[in-house]
Amino acid sequence: MRLDEGGERDSYEGLYWDEGNEHQKATTRQRKFELFTSCEPCAMCLGATLWSGVTRIVCGATKDDAQSIGFDEGPVFEESYKHLEEAGINVTRNVLRAEAAKVLQRYGGGGCGPIYNGSK
Repeated sequence: MRLDEGGERDSYEGLYWDEGNEHQKATTRQRKFELFTSCEPCAMCLGATLWSGVTRIVCGATKDDAQSIGFDEGPVFEESYKHLEEAGINVTRNVLRAEAAKVLQRYGGGGCGPIYNGSK
């Protein structure tokens, strides 16, 4: 395990490097990471998933749910998810969608903070 200058564990260590051999890139993945998220990923997050080591994504609310409160999720298409699946990333969508969409609605209507790149 590597520590940074302040004595904290290097948060990138497990994502990019195999701890047993720091000279070996993690593209020879032995670990599997799962991402559980309240909403389908935006375009940027979908792209990052390909190199992050995530092997499974589980999503609640949909892109349409996020856009209904003003988020701009960018160019995300059904083909985007097909591409992830073809790359070996298992994607499960619409898990507890109604409940997750309600959380977004509360966020959007409750003044919880600014919506990044908002369209409204």
